[in-house]
Amino acid sequence: MAELVAAIGVPHSPHYPSQYPKEGTKGPSPTYRAVKTHLDAAKADAIVVIANDHFNTFFLNNFPTFAIGVADASSGPNDQTRMPHYDFAVQSELATHVLKTGMNEGFDFAVTQEFGLDHAMLVPLYYLTDDLKIPVVPIWVNAFVKPLPSARRCYALGSMLKGAIASLPRNMRVAVLATGHFSLEIAGPRVDPGERHGTPDIEWSKHVHRRIKNAEIDQLLAEATPERMWKAGNIGGELLNWIVMLGTIGKAKPCYLADHDDEDGHAFAAWSLN
Repeated sequence: MAELVAAIGVPHSPHYPSQYPKEGTKGPSPTYRAVKTHLDAAKADAIVVIANDHFNTFFLNNFPTFAIGVADASSGPNDQTRMPHYDFAVQSELATHVLKTGMNEGFDFAVTQEFGLDHAMLVPLYYLTDDLKIPVVPIWVNAFVKPLPSARRCYALGSMLKGAIASLPRNMRVAVLATGHFSLEIAGPRVDPGERHGTPDIEWSKHVHRRIKNAEIDQLLAEATPERMWKAGNIGGELLNWIVMLGTIGKAKPCYLADHDDEDGHAFAAWSLN
């Protein structure tokens, strides 16, 4: 049977690759490398990536709550992110198994068989893998188009994903990667004049960071209402990506959690599971 061997949570700013080289000493590069050591140690055969699309794979005329990519291969980034372009494998057997398990357990994924990935998935994979040689399974979560899914529904999705991985009838070491911010406003009214983005609720980001550090998941699920996440910015719903990932690991404390940066509303964390 397959096994879940690691869980990772990181941000995915599209500006990082052009500003901070993978081997650099400034910005987020050293922290990504610290997380990468845990992912490397897990020796994953596949990575399930949980993120939100930014109107590059889906648009408002067809914007699913949860979607999964089932194909043999994909490419990206399919947006304007300045970073290397990748053609990479999709772990179609695992993706198909997750899709079928979800259907049996009440999760009706939207399915795409022809897709590219944007920066939400590829920026983290740029920093955390060696040229994206590990096959991936993309899962998209609606993080900023009303109505948002509830935190408890996202956590239940993660629990289903954990069971789906465990029931795959072949040996496979699987890592789960969630990406996104806890507080972020892009081109909205809570951005300072002359700026394109900002962090309107750093205290909420610190609070979520503490909840994750202490594995206070029940409390976080109760607090992370759509209304509360909107207060943290029009991109604050990206916390839901993390909550799906947390559903795969339960109430375990991270083996690595970077100190909170008071300027940014995100986190870097890792859980070693096997």
